[in-house]
Amino acid sequence: MISNSYGIVVKSKEEKMIQTVVQIANIDFEYRTQTTVISRDVNSSITNKFLKEFKGSVIIEAKDKSPKQVVLLLNSYVSFVKLFSMLKPDLTGKTILHSGAKFLIVLFSKPKRLTRIFSHLWKYYAVDVVVIVYTKMDKIALYTYFPYKNPLSCESVRPSLIGLWGETDIDPNDFYPDKMSNMNGCPLFISTTKVYHPATERKIPLQMIKKSMHHTLGDIMNFRPVISNKQYISIDSDGAVNWTKSLNDVITGAANISTSTVALGFEKANLLDFSAPYFRIRLAWIAPPTTTGTTLWKLLAPLNGYLWLGLLVVTLFVKFVPYGMRFKPIRNFSYRYFKGFKKLNSVTFRTWGVLMGQPIRVTPRKYRDFYIIGLWLWFTFFVRSAYQSVLIGALKTDTIVGNFANLQEAVDEGFTFGGRSGILGYFEHDPLFREGFKVITDSNYEQIFRDVLDCKKKFVIATSLEYAWTLCVAEAISEEHCGYVLPDSILMVPLVVWMQKSSPFMRPLSVWLPRLLESGLLIKDAEQKPLKDVKASDTSPLTQRQASSCFIFLILGYILSVIVFVVEILIVRWR
Repeated sequence: MISNSYGIVVKSKEEKMIQTVVQIANIDFEYRTQTTVISRDVNSSITNKFLKEFKGSVIIEAKDKSPKQVVLLLNSYVSFVKLFSMLKPDLTGKTILHSGAKFLIVLFSKPKRLTRIFSHLWKYYAVDVVVIVYTKMDKIALYTYFPYKNPLSCESVRPSLIGLWGETDIDPNDFYPDKMSNMNGCPLFISTTKVYHPATERKIPLQMIKKSMHHTLGDIMNFRPVISNKQYISIDSDGAVNWTKSLNDVITGAANISTSTVALGFEKANLLDFSAPYFRIRLAWIAPPTTTGTTLWKLLAPLNGYLWLGLLVVTLFVKFVPYGMRFKPIRNFSYRYFKGFKKLNSVTFRTWGVLMGQPIRVTPRKYRDFYIIGLWLWFTFFVRSAYQSVLIGALKTDTIVGNFANLQEAVDEGFTFGGRSGILGYFEHDPLFREGFKVITDSNYEQIFRDVLDCKKKFVIATSLEYAWTLCVAEAISEEHCGYVLPDSILMVPLVVWMQKSSPFMRPLSVWLPRLLESGLLIKDAEQKPLKDVKASDTSPLTQRQASSCFIFLILGYILSVIVFVVEILIVRWR
């Protein structure tokens, strides 16, 4: 601060610039967020003036490698170069220069070499930058840069004047606009991996979602997608070099983002960052296709273990009654307490007649007759209540053979299981999986997969449903013959958009990807197949084919009854 000959206090150039920095920081910076202040070749009094007048909290030493608000006080471009050499990334790839921070840079020298300063900042994607300089006309000017402002010169780092402080009205929103929200038709280089065969592109949900995402984001952010496709691979592939080619494009700078189908959790030397998930790959156990059981098996399918036990006990009890008098204790007990029990000589024929539905030859008068008829009526009621209630549904529904509820049931039936080594990390928590898993190489995978679908191999294969569906569509295999998915083995692996650390595309992708997912715009053209078809109950009457098993069993029962009747007559005559 200097006094002239008239006694009027005149602020120096440095004081005016510091006052401008303080005003901008107080307007745009969050008070509750710490602000990192770094100075180079600047008088300490200038730094102290900023610290006194700034309303927020500050830290002087740059210990935090991920600050949100940074103020750089530099004497010249040479000071910036010296400071830049000290701000290089650490071993984890973190640096003060990143796209998530707001930068206020005060350059107390003449506004030269601003293009070089912005070029250094763009290397680390530090785009939210305001540089304050003093012009030759003794005006305080605010500069920034827009890397995608001109479609004819994309990734430009030329200075762009925000305005003259105190001379023009500057909207506070103009300090740090989202410079990636409008790329003005500049190209965005996208590296991805093929998840389809060319002939079946429109039938694969993941591929349709990727294409929709590329074009939709291109319309929103106004960029021209330039897509580089790598070879056809799967998320469980053991050839890691296949899908890392796409990530290498991002690391080397050949691509801005990658939509490779690599599993979430993979990071190469902490050089990559990822967005919110845009799709979920379903990993599952796939067994040979289920088959339809025989028509006769439909009558036995509704019976569970307890019902079989009840029928067996009742049947044995009914069959035991006619022959119970052969045992001496039962015969003596019956003679003593049941009148006319010795006249049960023809009870076997009477029982046979009742079971066949034939009328008995003598009107029931004795206790034994009512006992036999009542017992059989109770038995038929038991059968109708427990069995016939589900018989109609069983006859209308095909009996499915091979629909295992879990992997353990398949193993108990003599099946082995395995998959490619890339899937080991998703199922390694299961002891059964660790002990019996067989690794399949990429070269043998498709052949074993076909053997499983053709029921040539009692094998359960672990793979992604999208990849399995791709192979089936490519081979013209119908959905019902594309294997059986064990219902307890579904795992969801989220897929993300990969980009470099501190990428400026993280902010717009974090905003728009959740909106596109919630609105349904990504999946509107790609319906995912349900794991199981939901079938409504059929109210139509039984067809002749559906009821044929009942007639077959009835005929077999008549034949068996005739045989027993003839045998009994022969035994009586022989005696």
